Amino acid sequence: MTQHHPSPDILAEYAGGALHAGAMLVIACHIDGCAVCRSEVALWENTAGALLEDAAPAPLSDDALARVLARLDTAEPEPVRHAVPDFLERFALPAPLKSQKIGRRRQVTPNIWFAPLDMPSQGSTRTYLVYAGRNTVLAEHSHAGREFTQVLKGAFVDGTGRYDEADFACTDDAITHTPAVTRESECLCLISTDKPMRLTGFPARIIQAVTGTLY
Repeated sequence: MTQHHPSPDILAEYAGGALHAGAMLVIACHIDGCAVCRSEVALWENTAGALLEDAAPAPLSDDALARVLARLDTAEPEPVRHAVPDFLERFALPAPLKSQKIGRRRQVTPNIWFAPLDMPSQGSTRTYLVYAGRNTVLAEHSHAGREFTQVLKGAFVDGTGRYDEADFACTDDAITHTPAVTRESECLCLISTDKPMRLTGFPARIIQAVTGTLY
């Protein structure tokens, strides 16, 4: 049973489309398997619709219709459904993630790899999958802004608690943590950050420098 969910404020941001693309994806993957949060998002969307209906009508410019038709003519095609990479075929991925283009896996230690997602460029945001084997401790780090994490497989613990499969975690620049995978299973997470993580250990910073602060 899911123990950790996005806060009401985050769900409201999601319903209003106020998050960057990577963060939207992480929340979409959470609500794909969480009926509680899915219902709350629907409530926010219905509330916004009701407020819109009650709002006073605003006058349109004379060329409003022409501009809308022009945008329809240049509308982007339906997104392409990308094939799931071989290294992810053994995992049960949420539907929103399956439609994304996932980049090449980058092995940073024998037990840890990252795989970036090809998301629309929005400043310094980063969105990626991270895998770690059982009993693996990841590098200590902090953040500049928020980090959203959805656990897709396994579980990890840090100073804020334990996060099992289907759980959601949010950290910010006030938290420094060292995620550690539990001994029961390997762990796969989907992560989106406002900016690259701030690694505290020298070896980890060297790895980040080599990868070009992709994570």
